[in-house]
Amino acid sequence: MKQQHVEDPRARSKPTSVIEQLDQSPDVLTWLNAVLDSSGQEAANDGASLDALLTATSIAAQSTSSALENTIDDIARATPRLVYDLHFTRDGALALKSVLAQSVPSNNPSATTPGHFDATSKVLERLQYLDTIKIRMEAARDVLREAESWGALEAEVTALLAEKSYARAASRLSASAKSMPVSRPAAATPGTAQEPRRALLTSLANQLEAAVSPDLVRAITANDVESCKSLYAIFVDIERESEFRNYYYGTRRVPIVETWNQAVLDGESTPTGTSEHQRIPEKLTSFYPTFLSSFLSILNGERHSIPAIFPDPESTLAFLIHNALTALTPSPGQRFAALFHGSGGASALRDMVKLFQATEEFAKGTERIMEKLRASAPSAMPVASPSSSGEGKLSRRRSMRMSMSWRSTSSISGSAKQQSGSSGISSVDAMEWDQCLFQPFLDFQVDFGTLERRLLDEVLGSPAVKLQGVVDGDRAARAMRERAVDVFSATEESVERCMTFTHGYASVGLVSALDSCVCAFVDAWTNCVIDWANAGSETGTGALSYSGAEDEEFADLDYTSQDWAYIQRALHLLAAAQAIKERLGVFETRLRGALSQVAMAFRAAVNGLYTPGVTKGEGILLAQSTLNSVELRDLFSRVLQSQSTGTAVVTPVLLPSSHSALTSFARANQRTLQRVLLSPLFVHLNAYSSLPLWSASRQEPVPGLAGVNIPAFSLSPSETIQRVGDGLLNLPRLFEVYAEDDALGFEIGALATGDGLTSGREGDDSSAVQAEQLLSPEAVTTAWLSSLGRTMLAHLTRNILPQIRVLTSAGSAQLAADLGYLSTIIRALGVDEGDLERWRTCVSVGDEEGRADYLATEKADDILRSVAKMRGWF
Repeated sequence: MKQQHVEDPRARSKPTSVIEQLDQSPDVLTWLNAVLDSSGQEAANDGASLDALLTATSIAAQSTSSALENTIDDIARATPRLVYDLHFTRDGALALKSVLAQSVPSNNPSATTPGHFDATSKVLERLQYLDTIKIRMEAARDVLREAESWGALEAEVTALLAEKSYARAASRLSASAKSMPVSRPAAATPGTAQEPRRALLTSLANQLEAAVSPDLVRAITANDVESCKSLYAIFVDIERESEFRNYYYGTRRVPIVETWNQAVLDGESTPTGTSEHQRIPEKLTSFYPTFLSSFLSILNGERHSIPAIFPDPESTLAFLIHNALTALTPSPGQRFAALFHGSGGASALRDMVKLFQATEEFAKGTERIMEKLRASAPSAMPVASPSSSGEGKLSRRRSMRMSMSWRSTSSISGSAKQQSGSSGISSVDAMEWDQCLFQPFLDFQVDFGTLERRLLDEVLGSPAVKLQGVVDGDRAARAMRERAVDVFSATEESVERCMTFTHGYASVGLVSALDSCVCAFVDAWTNCVIDWANAGSETGTGALSYSGAEDEEFADLDYTSQDWAYIQRALHLLAAAQAIKERLGVFETRLRGALSQVAMAFRAAVNGLYTPGVTKGEGILLAQSTLNSVELRDLFSRVLQSQSTGTAVVTPVLLPSSHSALTSFARANQRTLQRVLLSPLFVHLNAYSSLPLWSASRQEPVPGLAGVNIPAFSLSPSETIQRVGDGLLNLPRLFEVYAEDDALGFEIGALATGDGLTSGREGDDSSAVQAEQLLSPEAVTTAWLSSLGRTMLAHLTRNILPQIRVLTSAGSAQLAADLGYLSTIIRALGVDEGDLERWRTCVSVGDEEGRADYLATEKADDILRSVAKMRGWF
């Protein structure tokens, strides 16, 4: 076992020795015989390793076979090429041999000597020398030909011009221009040989243009399409396509410009050379649509001519429009502005809207012509030169001199843009024709809010002037309702004008103008109500009269016929204001609907750019103007928010000033009505502070009982207070009749939050009742009685009681009795006593107690200070 263990490594190394034996043997059979002749044991060992060797040999044989097949395939593929290369090499060698045989004489004995190679080198050098001479001679020939060509260029072109062979002359100039270097060398200066040639080309091109120009103008004027087409090719050849376009635009725009410039319009001076009796001035609103219609007819005719002449008909037509519009004198913008400076005034805005609509119709017609051109246009092809070379000219260099064609300021600026592409007009220029068309309207669109407000003021007139003479109650309310119809009709027209003229971009200015208009209308009526109230309170009489007889039920009340007329007028005006507020709500709903449509269009706009115009340029002008502001986006956000919620409570108010004005108007009428209803009570209280009761002594002698004092166990209220109390108690009976009137419930929130005697406009109060129309008649009566009670107390405690000069102990007792009686009635009306109770408490105390309280108080209130002064406590 130990010996076997030692032999294992040696056995594992046998395959390696076998391979070495194979390498050393001359062949495989010799090696096999040698192995078979070995001893048995050794043969057995070799046989064990032979199996491994056979396996490795089999694998190696397969790999070798595969590699051999790949090699055979590569050789098979490369063999044809190798044969070709061999043939090519053989042919080259034979050709070289032939050349060498011809170069060296066959009888030269040195041909087979080493000197033969030196002779061959000399021959090759000689050949190179001759080739160099040939190249230089050919270059000299080309230079001489070019010099001859340039020397004869002027004569040839002049002869061709004399023969009127303009196309051949253009072709000759084009060929000469091609021979010029494309770029000037870095060391070149204006004094180099190229500059005279350029000057010569420019001069000859000018001569050719001057010769062709009359024919071109005649061809364009006569609408000779074939001649124009051939002449266009000539201008393209001499790299003056832009000059041809200037000729074409300048000739085509002549009838358009003459029609505009020679027009005699209202407010303008007569053009030079036109007799006054030859032209009758007409309005711009009638002339401008006619002018655009004739312009459109010309463009419709150009739809057939331009595609036959120019390779870019759409861009050419667009620039023709732009060129014609910029040549108008005075400009459309100047004539539009003259409408507002003349006799038209603010109403010129209506004319502007009509002119704008006519312009949009013209733009629509032009856009249809553009669409027809696009539909009929073939595939875009480069502009080909009709020269003999036939090369396409994809770009044009600008000529080095001022064109001889008719140039206006606009055409010069336009020519600078005409150098990108074969068309001579960039793609941006093709979009500018409609911007040039609508640009004159942009300033008026931006100022639409201001212009619209002026128009509304002019249409509606001054509210103060309109209200002169309206004094009767029935007439006033009826006049207010009728006037409101005119106001809201005008505001609805304003909304339509805004959407037509600015496509909703001026919505912010529109809302402001409408709000200001309605607010001014209501404020005028509020001022009238205040003036009527002041006139009635100052004079005590007025022009109002009450035609109806008072109800016998109220015969015991102290109201005069004028008071009843004031009450009726206030109620009628409140009813009219309530109807106006309902009308305002309906109008606001319509306005919100119109704005929501524009707002949704803004939201759905591509890339956030809302272009609602009939053409793209019009929309871009509006989108890039100051109208497209943050305020506009905020307004649309609020409108869309109200649309999404759908609840009336959270719907934003679009006309807040108008609502506030109606509230102020209602409060002015409420104050007037309160003053009238309390006027009899106020009359009773006018002399209350000067009654002798307040200075009377308690211990007055009773007649017949000299020296005997009869104590008073209780005091009755004074006669004045009894009348005031009776008047307050009669108020519920009065409201039983008027409580069914809805006008009393209009804007009743003002009565619920104060005494109603404040003046001036007040904002919306969060504690006010918002749904006054839903209040019951009992709730309305309660609110009015409570307000009247508070107003009565405020008048008594603030204006009447502080006017008492002296208050004795007896007077204090009487005043306390009066205030106690009045307090009972006030509580019955549901009114908090407030300062009334404080007055009663102060006048009820005795002198010593009151003096002590006054002196003990560091800072006495106004009521205690007034009572202390009356009682003489200090």
